[in-house]
Amino acid sequence: MRHYNDYELIYMFRSETCEYALNILMTKYQPLIYKVIYLYGTKSQDIDDFFQEGRIILYKSLVTFDEKYNKTFTRYFELLLKRRIIHLKKQIPKYELKEDMSHYSSNKHEEINTNILNKFEKLVFEKYFVYNQNISFIAKETNKTSKQIYNTIYRIKNKYKNNML
Repeated sequence: MRHYNDYELIYMFRSETCEYALNILMTKYQPLIYKVIYLYGTKSQDIDDFFQEGRIILYKSLVTFDEKYNKTFTRYFELLLKRRIIHLKKQIPKYELKEDMSHYSSNKHEEINTNILNKFEKLVFEKYFVYNQNISFIAKETNKTSKQIYNTIYRIKNKYKNNML
């Protein structure tokens, strides 16, 4: 079996869409993908998802790599991978809001709403969290824009988050 360098494999992949070259590169860069994933302290339940994202980034790197910038493919791919992992880590919510509030009794809903929510927020809370109504439907029903409903939901979540802390 002949050993190829990265530039030969990239050329083979681009010119012939060679699956063999792609498989070699995927196998070669698998340890680097895992290294970067573990470097940023990814939770165990997210590792597979992040690994798939890393493979996607490898494919995109193969398509977009340009030798004229005088960088190696490994450094180029590693930079793109780190940026993507950081972006994905920022997308993971810091807390989870349970939208299915059916396990609470209706008295608790009333007690919580009375304490921290205004009249409109109570209405949106009931329609969105209790009855699971669509935002556009709530907006149409209350003669507000979807953005106003989104902002209200955001305020409700923040009030609950701050109230629970």
